[in-house]
Amino acid sequence: MAGFTTVALKAAPEPIQGQDVNGRSVDVNGKGHYTVVLYTNPDLEDESRAMTLALDSYRSRSDFALIRVVDLRGNIPASMRGIVRGQIRSEMVKEDKRLKKQLGIVNASAHAPIIPDFSGATLDALGWSSVYTQIHLVVYDTHGKEVKRVADVSDAKQLTKVVGDIL
Repeated sequence: MAGFTTVALKAAPEPIQGQDVNGRSVDVNGKGHYTVVLYTNPDLEDESRAMTLALDSYRSRSDFALIRVVDLRGNIPASMRGIVRGQIRSEMVKEDKRLKKQLGIVNASAHAPIIPDFSGATLDALGWSSVYTQIHLVVYDTHGKEVKRVADVSDAKQLTKVVGDIL
């Protein structure tokens, strides 16, 4: 047909789902905000904490979300998962108190869910199929589209540079 041009439409990003420590569904690459997703595991607890602290300056922004996915594949028997969830909740309460005191952010954990991934379903959907020795990250834009992926994040400065360049 003369005068008509066929335009290929970009498909919307596939939604990536997870389940937070309280059993609520989380849209990992949700829309309406930039989302920084960190891969971590029990061996990376100190590094994960340092990187989370480094992102404090972004935590009060309405267009920013932080999601931490904890790799627990094969490590935790089903009978112990409730205890692990309880430990994570306890750390989240401490983080909420710290952010309220330091930055005036109320209920910060609502915008920073932690996904304990016992099955690997969320990790696999994010393309993280191995157990890693360093933090990994992926950043999604406000449309849920991946805009940056970094393997082996070495320190908090590297993380804040990546996030700062995007935001």
